[in-house]
Amino acid sequence: MTMKKIFNFLVGAVVAMTLASSCTKESEGLTRITYYPVLELEGETTMLVDKGSNYTEPGYSATLNGEDVSADVVVESNVNTSKSGIYSVVYSIVNEDGFSSVANRTVIVFDFEDPVEGIYTVDPSSYRLYNGAQTAFGRAFQIYVLANGDGTYFVDDILGGWYCQRAGYGTNYAMQAHIKVSGDVVELVDSYIPGWGDSLVDWADGTVSNGTISYTAVYVSGMEFHITMSK
Repeated sequence: MTMKKIFNFLVGAVVAMTLASSCTKESEGLTRITYYPVLELEGETTMLVDKGSNYTEPGYSATLNGEDVSADVVVESNVNTSKSGIYSVVYSIVNEDGFSSVANRTVIVFDFEDPVEGIYTVDPSSYRLYNGAQTAFGRAFQIYVLANGDGTYFVDDILGGWYCQRAGYGTNYAMQAHIKVSGDVVELVDSYIPGWGDSLVDWADGTVSNGTISYTAVYVSGMEFHITMSK
């Protein structure tokens, strides 16, 4: 082997050793396996609780690499069973590398004996009238009607789920509203749809009887929603 070849061989060896040493130092501690926490809820993810009763946590479990770490789960809740409303319970757990797992439970509190308050199902034959064309809802959607404690009721979507559920736009396009019930007459107090920042322009024929609410809600450009829903 010539002197030039020997020199090139030695240089190559030194460079290879340096790179190997460098890679070892830079990759040190980066090959450790991260195990993600697995969080599971017991019972229903949506619970109905009678107003004035106690909320009983159905339970939950968490595992990390096969080990039970349920004791490390953090639970945050705003449930108040003394007041009708839609509440949430949030469960979370974080591993040592900062990766988390989160689960949610919805708790709906209402008075089971209240003649108006409850969970309603929109009649699929309810319809929207717009520019002379009548379009049926076609499916049944759930609507929550909850007492405010002052003689009025909160409706989570006075449009019967038309945009939120039927069109699939999501809760930002549910028109929240407050109604007042006097005997069998239902009046609109106010309404608001966050997604578009507006409200109903008119209301007519609001009635309630034997757990069924019917009304005509007039939206923009003379768009009428003729809705019947029952609990």
